[in-house]
Amino acid sequence: MAFTLSEANAVQYLSDVGLIASDQAGSVSARELGGGVSNIVVRVDFHDQPEGLVVKQSLPRLRVEQEWLADQARIHREAASLRFLQDALPSSALPQVVHEDPGNFLFAMTAAPEPARTWKDDLLAGNIDPVVAARVGHLLSAMHQCSAVSCGAIPPALQEFADQRCFVQLRIDPYHRATALAHPDLADPIEATAQAMLDHRLCLVHGDYSPKNVIVSGTREQPSAYLLDFEVVHLGNPVFDLAFMLNHLTLKAIHRPDLAGQYNAAGTAFWSAYCSNAPAFVADAIQLQVDAVRQMGVLLLARVDGKSPAEYITTDAEKSVARRVARKILTNDVHTLPDLHRELLA
Repeated sequence: MAFTLSEANAVQYLSDVGLIASDQAGSVSARELGGGVSNIVVRVDFHDQPEGLVVKQSLPRLRVEQEWLADQARIHREAASLRFLQDALPSSALPQVVHEDPGNFLFAMTAAPEPARTWKDDLLAGNIDPVVAARVGHLLSAMHQCSAVSCGAIPPALQEFADQRCFVQLRIDPYHRATALAHPDLADPIEATAQAMLDHRLCLVHGDYSPKNVIVSGTREQPSAYLLDFEVVHLGNPVFDLAFMLNHLTLKAIHRPDLAGQYNAAGTAFWSAYCSNAPAFVADAIQLQVDAVRQMGVLLLARVDGKSPAEYITTDAEKSVARRVARKILTNDVHTLPDLHRELLA
């Protein structure tokens, strides 16, 4: 990688590629955002304009304790997915790609609206709004529905997403396979859930559909949701996105058992909104739910014993609950969302 993005050089980079005029440089500021474990992300704001830009560069080695390598070219699949989805999702729900630099594994996009906050922050603070959950479910259904593959024939516009290598590097290996090593007695059902995600290329799958990647703004009566971080995007099984989001709500119910009923209600609102708007995938809604809960069994264990543990699940008691619930799912004692919600309230 010839160039490493930073807060210090982002403005000069954007000037060099023509996105900032030379006479604007003095009225522009940059600040590094979280970026998670896999990217460098810098936001650039123009003092005389409400809209900013975000520059994102993928890392070859993720910032976690265990070695975790991933193909940097995933950044270009992310940019491609944003372009593909522009016509299917509201313009208020997605960033717009304004520059792409293949040699340096980065792209620039429009920034999320401000003031805004991540849905994760709201949820952890106890601000659990089922209206937001429903909006997030509706957006996911639109993404899946617009990219649905008919009769197994992948259309040309989706061909570039058929390679699942990044999904394997960033999800199957660190989540499923690392967890199977930690729980060898569950290796067979864990591997079966992984294979189900790889065998069925049914639609465009976000791969990291979680509250940290949802920016919330607007009013309580009319909240707006803005989606981020499509770096694990691939053509795959919609069950993964459903399970990934529901798993995050479940982890928060384990972390805040006093609010478990509210987190469960948000999960139900998310699920109902998705099913109401994704006819291509809910011909058998019960089976879809069973498959999603099954996948959650693996994801729950993965966020405790995989390569990317949830940072707020820290106590032995919390980990014990996550393992207990996950095992009940993977040993066929818990099958549906109502089953799971009852277990969390027990």
